[in-house]
Amino acid sequence: MNRYAPELALIAGGILGGGIGGFVLFSLGDPAAAIVATVVCWYPFGAYAVRTSDSPTGVLPPRFLTIIASGASLVVWGGIVRQQPPTIDTVVFGWLLALVVFLPVAGYASSYGTPPASLKPRVVVVITTLGAAGLLAIGTVAATGPAAISALLVFLAGWLFYVGGVQPTQQRRRNTLLGGLGVAAGLVVIAGVTAGPSEPLVAAALVAAFGPLFGYVLTTDPR
Repeated sequence: MNRYAPELALIAGGILGGGIGGFVLFSLGDPAAAIVATVVCWYPFGAYAVRTSDSPTGVLPPRFLTIIASGASLVVWGGIVRQQPPTIDTVVFGWLLALVVFLPVAGYASSYGTPPASLKPRVVVVITTLGAAGLLAIGTVAATGPAAISALLVFLAGWLFYVGGVQPTQQRRRNTLLGGLGVAAGLVVIAGVTAGPSEPLVAAALVAAFGPLFGYVLTTDPR
């Protein structure tokens, strides 16, 4: 990073995030909470530094950061699961916080680095779509909110990786959007005719609609 502004942003974010994370660790003795507090404070500064730098990979090696973020996300998830009652809600909430820690770094690594050859975009988008569907299915049992948000993040991560590697046609993007809207409409109808609680199905419908919609907006050239 040959400009002073990006480097100062990283330093300022490191001081702020490290200070707040250290305070949380000292006061609560909770590594998971300390990691989440640190990344929430540091990631905006890191994003600014990456966007304004001519060569961010010289200071922020993508693969090295991905390894660190992977370990940190596992610590967060494990810490949440150990400290709270072992319920589905706890597991999914820990998974959501782990995604918050990992996905920004994974997005940076896939955009500025070279993803492993084993990560085929079509395979990744299928796995993440199925994973999002699985999280929504879990949300019908418990953890509706965390499961729905996690499903949305997982789907968007896979879709953005797919678009970056394959460059699908505009027609395919529209078909994905229409398919999501169709699934959402079906889930709303099912929620209306079933006698059980409708919140999980409504949450799933929102994810099915807004996941492809956000993906379409984020990957469409405004020109």
